[in-house]
Amino acid sequence: MEIEDPRNIPKPNPLEREMWVSSKLTVNPKDGVTGYASHDNYLKDKEEDDTLSDLSPTFLVRGIVDRIDMIRMPNDDDDDDDTTENNIVLRIVDYKTGKAPNFKYSPSMNEKIAHDNFWQLKIYALLVREMVASGKGPKNLLIDGLHLRMLRLLYLTSDDDVGVYLDMDLGKTVEERDGVLQEVHADLSGIWKDICELVRKQDARAFVHCDRPFCSCHRVRPNFVRGTVWERESP
Repeated sequence: MEIEDPRNIPKPNPLEREMWVSSKLTVNPKDGVTGYASHDNYLKDKEEDDTLSDLSPTFLVRGIVDRIDMIRMPNDDDDDDDTTENNIVLRIVDYKTGKAPNFKYSPSMNEKIAHDNFWQLKIYALLVREMVASGKGPKNLLIDGLHLRMLRLLYLTSDDDVGVYLDMDLGKTVEERDGVLQEVHADLSGIWKDICELVRKQDARAFVHCDRPFCSCHRVRPNFVRGTVWERESP
């Protein structure tokens, strides 16, 4: 799992570098490209959806992908595998300056750690999926039969003080991959609905303090008059 030397990446890679990805995702995940693969337990019930029925039917999500590569998958002779005859697929690569996670915990905790670390890349994968389905994006990504399947996190350091990478396979078939991406779409839709509901309340005290150390809310909140914004309860 040692990290690659970026000076020796074999051509034609990277197919794309520092590529903007964006899509207007549907508020109802079932209306998206991956909607056919939805699971009801990932969606809010219809009654709750109707409370925000006056929202725009879409919301914009965008980001920058560090790199997209074309790679060859191992041949496992699986009839359900929908990769090309040469086992060629696309892979999103993201560079991380932080330390790689240590999977030393219980299987369930390790799975959660992996999910949290790959969530951003799965968003990128969803945006690429939506772009390709609508015929948008670079020509390199619009080749018939060429699917985005793999995600890779490249960490510059780890507990062993060496760079390592982590890979995630979204699935062998388009149905498997779209099932994963539909969950991400539902997550994003839920976040968007929550934001809209908070804005609708027009109450600054409803915006609860976040846990992200880099967020400006930690620095800004003390400047407000006490009682006008959300405050953490004293222990």
